Amino acid sequence: MKPIPHIVISFSVSAVLYTIFRSYILALTAFLFGIFIDIDHLLDYFREQGFNLDVRNFFYFFTEFQYRKAVIFLHSWELFLIYSLLVFLVPANEVMFGIFIGYSVHLIADHLGNPVSPLGYFFVYRWKNDFLREKLLWHIELPDY
Repeated sequence: MKPIPHIVISFSVSAVLYTIFRSYILALTAFLFGIFIDIDHLLDYFREQGFNLDVRNFFYFFTEFQYRKAVIFLHSWELFLIYSLLVFLVPANEVMFGIFIGYSVHLIADHLGNPVSPLGYFFVYRWKNDFLREKLLWHIELPDY
C-alpha cells in the first residue's frame, strides 16, 4: 500500500483512539507504528539497490513491485501473533497497546490493499518460497528483469 493511505488510516485510527481513551501516548504510538512498520522495507531495498538513499526511488521500488524478494520481517502474521500474546500477557501499557493497534491496522490495510496472495503476509510462506516476489503477489503483471 502506498504511504498516503497508511498515513490517512493511521491518523483516523489515532483520532478515534484519542477520542475514546484521551491518551496522547496511545494515539501517537498507534499513529507512528501504523506508518513506520514499513521501516523493514529498507533492508530489502538496500539488499537489492545498495545503500542508495533516493527517497523517490525507494517508494517507486515498492509501489511498482520492482523488488525480486520481500523478506519484510515485520509484515508477518506470525510476529503479530507473538506480539499480541505479549500484549495480553503483560500488564496494561499504553505504548504496547498503541503498537498493537498500529501494527494490526497496518497489516490489515496492507493485506486488503495490496495484490498479495492469501498467504503472502505469513513469514513462513515467504521463507518456504525463497521470499520471491512472484510467490507473494498475484493478479498483476510483474516487471521483467
